[in-house]
Amino acid sequence: MLLVSEPNEAKRKLADSFCADEVFDPNTDDLAEKVKEFTDGKGVEYLIEASGAGKVFASIPGLIRKQATVLLYGHGHAGTDLSVLNNVMFREPTLVTPVGASGGFERNGRPSVYVRALSLIEERRIDVASLITHRYTLLDDVQNALEKDIHKPDYIKGVVLF
Repeated sequence: MLLVSEPNEAKRKLADSFCADEVFDPNTDDLAEKVKEFTDGKGVEYLIEASGAGKVFASIPGLIRKQATVLLYGHGHAGTDLSVLNNVMFREPTLVTPVGASGGFERNGRPSVYVRALSLIEERRIDVASLITHRYTLLDDVQNALEKDIHKPDYIKGVVLF
């Protein structure tokens, strides 16, 4: 079962189109209660935290089951006191932090995870086109994209085309 929490309506619709079993709005839904409801009170076995928001990081203990695997993809978690880790540690999770070349390297030195991901895209087994909402043809537009566009409700991913 795939449960998704996303504050952005456009991204919730995207998650739904990718066959998420349930998609929640953390602005209106009590995520911990929803997770308990859909997991019969056990919590999730695998959790991916990709927001980098301190509030989300602090909610992890109420979402995971004992000895869950937690992928910390989001970075930053500003405004969160590190004592929140005390509650995470009581759940004895396996923490995965994919920075750089997690997953090892190919013989030619390229990171294995990236090689596999590119292969899946090239073989058209993963459709990334639906994730690209903004396209830029000038390098000068990148600054505006990073300062403003990424905060727009319809922004998912942007690419620079040459």
